[in-house]
Amino acid sequence: MLYGTDHDHQLPRNLHHDARVPFLGFVGPAYRPGNPVLLAINPGGGGDAYVTRTPQDRELIPLIERFVAAPPEQLDRAFDDMCRSYAAQVRTWNLWRILGPTLAACRSDLDAACYLNLFPYRTQGDKRPTTVPLRNAWTHIVDPLLKALAPGLLVALGKKAGGEAERYHRPPPPLFVVPRTIGDSSVSAEAQAVLATIRGLRR
Repeated sequence: MLYGTDHDHQLPRNLHHDARVPFLGFVGPAYRPGNPVLLAINPGGGGDAYVTRTPQDRELIPLIERFVAAPPEQLDRAFDDMCRSYAAQVRTWNLWRILGPTLAACRSDLDAACYLNLFPYRTQGDKRPTTVPLRNAWTHIVDPLLKALAPGLLVALGKKAGGEAERYHRPPPPLFVVPRTIGDSSVSAEAQAVLATIRGLRR
């Protein structure tokens, strides 16, 4: 549904089943309305070198699948298990080098925040999804979730995610875009300035 008719060249070349697993994100167990929601663009792992599941995927993908298929009486437990694994893994990603300082600027931590991918599926070569899938994802997934979560602050991690969020989001809440460096190797001066503004807002 999200891809519409524009999907063949966007799907990863390998592990097609995994490309259909929705890596939507997670909600911390202490999240409450008014807390921050962090937005990334889409999950990595769609490169040609991805031919066997990583240890992290071997743990997380079955938990996502179990949550998606869970009957109502098992839904809460399946959701908690998925979120717990997701939150533990995010600390091992390069992204954590910018995510950690962003959470600190928000006066928050992973337990009290929500992390969402604007597009929940892997793409070929980890490329930015095209306009139609991104619009469909915002309309059918992201916007309804934001209405339910009622965050006090949206923070897009990187200019790709920020560009899409700016295209569709209508405040409130306020939206900030924290630039990322290649490989998340450092926190740039531009990012530090944005984080300083967020810190001032969250006093």
